[in-house]
Amino acid sequence: MVRGTMDALPSLRDTRFANILPKVSTFYQTHNIATLEMEDFYVGARNCTTTKTKRFHFEVEIFNTVVDMQHTQYRDRFSETSTQLLEYMGALSPYDSFVQFDKLKLLKLAKLYKYDFDDSDLIDLEGQLEIFYHSCIKDECFTI
Repeated sequence: MVRGTMDALPSLRDTRFANILPKVSTFYQTHNIATLEMEDFYVGARNCTTTKTKRFHFEVEIFNTVVDMQHTQYRDRFSETSTQLLEYMGALSPYDSFVQFDKLKLLKLAKLYKYDFDDSDLIDLEGQLEIFYHSCIKDECFTI
């Protein structure tokens, strides 16, 4: 989900305002709410008319800024390593009889912990994961 959100935010920034605006206009018309003429000049603080249109103000200065802030927060909170950690840990989810189980992701997860797993541990782990998987899918505690 983290990776999907981080990938979706730039797309949202580039295309969604144009898709949202007609829906907002329809909502306003349905509920008899006065709408703004988006091509008029934006009136800023202290009733000063600017050279920017209302559309520019709402799309670039507000919408895009908020999307950029969210993208930055995700990037700051979830580094590439922590995103990989979350993604690889999902391979251990018991949901739906371990449908997400992925031995390669779990081996990559172990490699992130290089002080805990040396090369021989990684070789042993591969076989242990295979046994673990087959034990869990036959265990009634893990069937949903």
